[in-house]
Amino acid sequence: MLSEKFYIEQAESCARAAEAAPLANQRETLLRSRAVWLGLAAREQSIQTGRAERDRARIEEQFNVQ
Repeated sequence: MLSEKFYIEQAESCARAAEAAPLANQRETLLRSRAVWLGLAAREQSIQTGRAERDRARIEEQFNVQ
């Protein structure tokens, strides 16, 4: 979860920097960076969700076997 928060903070930082960028190419670069950071955050969330589901299934299986 810490990684996801970091990625979102970086995306927000890129968004703020893009708003302040005086040149169009700088804004475009920063907005692309923002999109990448948001993609990383989404990927991290997906990984964590999958991990939690696998852990839940493993625990349920352990209790059902016994």
